[in-house]
Parts: sequence; C-alpha cells; structure tokens
Amino acid sequence: MAARVNFIPWLVFAASLAVFSTSRARVMDLRDRGAARAVLLAGDEPSYLLMAHSVVVDGDLNLYNNRVNRDGRFFGAPKEGGHAARRDAGKKLVYSIHTPGLPILIAPAYAAALRAGVSPRAAVCVFMNLLAALLAVNLWHFCRGLSRLAGSPSPWPPLCATAAVMLTPPVLFYANLIYPELPAALLILYALRHALPSHGGAPFSAPGHSAGRSGRPRIHPPGPPLLLPSLAVAFLPWLSFRFFPPAIVLAAMLVLRGRAARRPAPLIAAVPLLASIALFSAYQRHAFGSINPAAGYIAQNYGERGMASRGPFDGIFGILLDRGHGILAWSPVYLLSPAGLILLMRERRRAALWLIGLLLAVYLPGAQFVFWWGGFAPPPRYMVAPAPLLGGALCYALARKPGRAFSAAFAALLAASILFGLLGCLHPGLLYRHRHLVTHYLPGFPIRIFPSFLKKGPLAWPLAAFWTAAVLAANTLLPLRRERPEND
Repeated sequence: MAARVNFIPWLVFAASLAVFSTSRARVMDLRDRGAARAVLLAGDEPSYLLMAHSVVVDGDLNLYNNRVNRDGRFFGAPKEGGHAARRDAGKKLVYSIHTPGLPILIAPAYAAALRAGVSPRAAVCVFMNLLAALLAVNLWHFCRGLSRLAGSPSPWPPLCATAAVMLTPPVLFYANLIYPELPAALLILYALRHALPSHGGAPFSAPGHSAGRSGRPRIHPPGPPLLLPSLAVAFLPWLSFRFFPPAIVLAAMLVLRGRAARRPAPLIAAVPLLASIALFSAYQRHAFGSINPAAGYIAQNYGERGMASRGPFDGIFGILLDRGHGILAWSPVYLLSPAGLILLMRERRRAALWLIGLLLAVYLPGAQFVFWWGGFAPPPRYMVAPAPLLGGALCYALARKPGRAFSAAFAALLAASILFGLLGCLHPGLLYRHRHLVTHYLPGFPIRIFPSFLKKGPLAWPLAAFWTAAVLAANTLLPLRRERPEND
C-alpha cells in the first residue's frame, strides 16, 4: 500500500496536467500569433498580459508606452488598454486597476514565449496548467491527511475529493484562464498544509503527531522550516486585495505553529507578510496616491460604496445559489461539502473552526465585491480559491463511510458536475453569456427553480431560503446513517 500511495501524487499530477492541456488545445496553440487567433481572450486576461509585457520588456508597471505602442498586438489584442485606473498623460503615467502579483508571476513564461517566438498567451496558459496540476497534488496530500484523521487509510476518499475539485467547474475552467484565483488557491492550500500541526500526516492533530494506519497517533520528526509557506502567504495580497483576510488568517496559523516549534519561528512566519504589506502599500501610494488596498478600483470612479455588492447578502447567496453563476448550478457536488464540516465539527471541533474560519476569510471578500459574479468571466469565478477547502470537507465525509445514500448522492452530483465541466470545455464561448449552458442544450430545462441575484426578481429570496434549507437538511441527515470505522 505504501508504494502505491507514494505513486499516487505523480499520477494525480500527470492526469491533471493531461486534462488541462487537452482543454487548452481546443482554444489556443503555442503557434497562434496575431489578433486573428485571439479566441475568447476577454475579461481581465488581456490586462494581465499587457502588465506582464510591461514587466518583461520595460521592467515596470507603467502602461503608458504600452498603450501608445499597441503592445497588445503581441497576444492578439492590439487595442488593449490594461483597464487603466490612473491616467496622467502629462507625466506619462498609466497604472492598471489590477494588482501586479499575477503579471509578475507569469512574467517568466511570457518572456520565454517572446524569446522563442511563440504565443505569449498560450505559454502563460501552459504555466497556469502546471500551477493547476500542482494544486491537484497539494489537494491530494491535504485530503489524505484529513482522510487519515477520520480513520481511513484508503486512498479512495482523497482521490474522489481531488477529482471532485479538479475535474469540475470552476477549477477546471480557470486552469486555462489568466486570473489570480487559481494561483491564490495553490498558495492558500500550500500554506495551510504547512500551518497545520502535522502537515506530513493527519492535520489538526497534536504537534509532532499524526494518525497512522490504525488511527493511533504516531510521532513524526519536526516539519520543514516555515519560510516558504510564509513567503507564499506574503504574496497573496499582491494577487488581489481580496486575499488580505486569508493571508492574515494563515499568518496567524503559522505563528501559532512556530511558537510550538522553536523561538525564532514566529518571526519567520510573521515578518514576510508585514514586509509584503509595507511594500504593497508603497506601490499603491506610488500608483494611485493612496495606501488603500483597493485604491485602483476606487481611482476608476467606483468610489467607496461602489466596492460593495448591491445588497449585503446578494453576493453571499448569489455565488452559492444563483441560477447562472452559482456553485449549486455549475458544480452541485459541492452541495455535500457541509456534511464534512458538520462531521468535523462534531468530532474535531478545533479542526472545523480553523477550516471554517479560513473558508470564510477566502469566501466573504469575493461575495462582498461589487462584481461578485466575477465580471466578464466563466462562473463561478470566486469559488476557485475556496474550492480546495470544500474538497477537504468532502473527503472527510467520504472517509467516515457515510452510507449508501450519501455515496449515491455524491456519485450522481459528481457525474453532473463533470458533465457541466466537459460541456464548458467543449464549447467555452457559452461560459461568457451570464446564463447556465444547460439552457443552450435543453431550452426547456426549468432553470427558474433556482434564484437569480444578478437580475434579482421577487422570487429570489424565497427560492434562496428554500434551497438553503434543503441543502442544510440533506447534509445534516445523510451523514447520520454512517458506518463507524473499526479503529473508533
């Protein structure tokens, strides 16, 4: 079993990369150059590419000359302006509304493409494929730890949970898109694994311990240094101001783990994020004259109130339940994630509180954002970063052997989620229409049984209340009929 388990991460990486590469090949190729080949290059993607071009060619983030020279032609969008927020023609200063973390991250791939004479966009998407495959491996390790914490040494619950995240929307879509959510998901999960008391085995156990095959604790040697996960946390604010809260939560977790390890460890865990926030504030002040993390959006005439969603709960319920942009409609397998959280709260309260706290820190900033549906991008965009955490909850529920009803529901919902992901990859243009693709294949499908918060009508809140109650009831009742593991 040990040899098979050690081989599984490599299999997960190779299989994930093959799936993402096949999906990418339907839209773009490394040989694609020019505007005629810029298929489905929309939303924020051209802006991030123009910023990466400026970093590679000019060594700065000032887009003034890039707009004048129409440098968007290098990736098929010659008129791209970079979503400029600050325009000072007299001083020749133009800065994008977007934070510079993603352009800096993809700059090496962009530079390599320019030197090789291939499509920069395709090269960057290959890089995103690799990041997505690394996310799959990290998710496998995270789920394996949760599975062993639940008393199950079997690799099947982690594999099923990993497939439920990586082969379904939204992660499947964003593995081939140039957005910051997928790199953020990887950094958050990587840091979380190292912030846990024993990331090498079962998480949330006592420091230096993890669950063996029998479910009994066993001693592990001290974990690796906290520097790399601390640097991963420090980079999160640069990807988007929406990732400030999870960065703070993860830094706190790393500090707490460092206190249990050795004296200088808390400093190693805290200093990188503090230094990163100081540098990011300096950049914001230079570019927009304010240290506000959202200064770019405010400078583009959104204003302070314009940064919040239309209603205090519209985004919170919209990302979950909206008929065209919600996770309920696009990837219904996540509807069983609360079951894992409920079981975890009953059996491992501390574990559940940490996981739920981080989940809320990732989810709520996107849900309160003015464009909670993700703007002109495939849905549900702001579920990409929370998805691996929900996958961990799914794994815990599966590892507890919840019974035939739960297993059958999981299999049926996973099949539907994979089908929606497959259809979206086959016809990616349907993902930009602000409605579910099932209405294209089945015009008579009763999609109105789900609420709509983007175009909110009188039935939005009654339907939201119904579906919320139904999901909570199902997740509360289904796991009750479960088999207890032998080692309990």
